[in-house]
Amino acid sequence: MSRSAVVLKIVFVLLLGVIPLFGGGVKLYYKLKPAQTWVCSLSSKNEFSFMGEKNIDRAKRVFVYKISKGKKRGWVSITAHIKPSIKDKESGMDMSRMSFKADMHKSGELRHIKYSGNPMMVQQSAEMPPEMKAMMDQQGKMIGEMYKNAVFWFPELPEETLQIGDEFDVQRALGTGGSGMQTKTLVRQVFTLENINKGLAYFSVKQKSLTKTKSKIAGKSETKMSGKGEAIFDLKAGMWLEVTEKSKAKIKMSGMGGMGDMSSDMKIVSKYEMELR
Repeated sequence: MSRSAVVLKIVFVLLLGVIPLFGGGVKLYYKLKPAQTWVCSLSSKNEFSFMGEKNIDRAKRVFVYKISKGKKRGWVSITAHIKPSIKDKESGMDMSRMSFKADMHKSGELRHIKYSGNPMMVQQSAEMPPEMKAMMDQQGKMIGEMYKNAVFWFPELPEETLQIGDEFDVQRALGTGGSGMQTKTLVRQVFTLENINKGLAYFSVKQKSLTKTKSKIAGKSETKMSGKGEAIFDLKAGMWLEVTEKSKAKIKMSGMGGMGDMSSDMKIVSKYEMELR
C-alpha cells in the first residue's frame, strides 16, 4: 500500500469520530443500567480517488459496551472493547487488545475517557531495544486517540423538550496529539426532530466539519466534510437504534515526502446499529 493511501486511511479513521451521530428528542435520556451489555455494529464504506485511481474500502467494526454502576447518581461507567476483524490481521493490528473506559451521565456527558492496551501484533519482549518498545507504545497511543471518538460516539442530549420540527445544534472541538501526529477538528451539527411514532423518535441531521492534521512523516492535511444523515432513538430503551450518514469530504495534503501538494475527494457512508444483548 502506498504512503498516500495509508495517510488517507488514517484520515478516514479520524473522521469516524466526527461523523454526525447525534439527535434530540421529546425529552431524551440515556437509560443505561448496570449489568447491561450493548453491542454496536459500525458498517462503513469509504470511496476516494487519488492521482486518477479510484479506491473503495469497506469495513465493519463491532463495539461491545459493558455497563456498571457509576460513582454518582445519574452516572454509569462504561467499559468498551472492539471485536477483532479479518482486516486486523492484514493491517498487523488486533483491536481486541485495547480497552476503552468512560463515565457517562444520563444526559450523555462523558468524563474520564481512558484507553489501555496496544493493538500492534508484534510481541514486546525483554530483549526488544528500548527505542523499538517506545515506538510501539507511541503507535498504540496514537491508535487509541484515533478510535476513542468512534467508540464513545454518544452525544450530549438537549435539556429542552423538543416538538416535531424543532432544531438544535451541537458544536464539538476534538483533537489528538503526540506520536508524531497532531489533529484538530471542529464540528457543527444541526438536528431536526422529524417524527415520533410507537416510542421511536426520528431525526434528520446536517453537519459540517473541518479537520487539520500535521505529521512528521506525512506532512499536513486539511479535510472539509459535509453531509446528511438520519437517526432513530428508542425513547423506552433510552438509546439510539440506528444512525446512518452520507458525507462528502475534500482532502488537501502537502509536504508528503517531497511529492508536492495533492488533493483527494472522499465519499463516506456509515451506519451505526445498537442492540441490547
